Order: sequence, then structure tokens, then C-alpha cells
Amino acid sequence: MNNFSKLKNYIVDSEFRITFFENKIHVVNYLDLVTLGSNQIKIQTYSFTLLLIGENLTLSKMLDHEILIHGKIIRMEISYE
Repeated sequence: MNNFSKLKNYIVDSEFRITFFENKIHVVNYLDLVTLGSNQIKIQTYSFTLLLIGENLTLSKMLDHEILIHGKIIRMEISYE
């Protein structure tokens, strides 16, 4: 891989990523928000569906395909359908 390809892969990051913070979850490069509620958020990625179950869940859209979820996460489920 040449230097240009490495730089392009760094700049054009398309890999799904989820980062956990205290009472926050940052999600990048998801495909679609399937369900959005105060107790449940379902996120579709290119490979699987992620279900977040919790309390007082709220969503802040940051950029295209990038969101920040606030609230208490009780459980996460991943489904490969």
C-alpha cells in the first residue's frame, strides 16, 4: 500500500465504531437508525443490527452517520440477520 492509499484510508474512514463513555455512547459510520425511543435504540450497520436497551436514552446527531447517545445503557444486543 502506497502513502497516498494510507492517507486516503485515514481520511475516508468508513469503518463502524462505537466508543463508550460514562453515560454516553459515540457511534460512527452506522447505516440507519431503525428504532429511536427513550428505552430502546436500534442501529443498523453494514454487518449487523445493534440494539441498545436502557433508561432516559436521548440522541444528539453530530454529523452524517455519527451520533452521540446519552442515558443509562442496561443491555446491548447484536443480531447478525
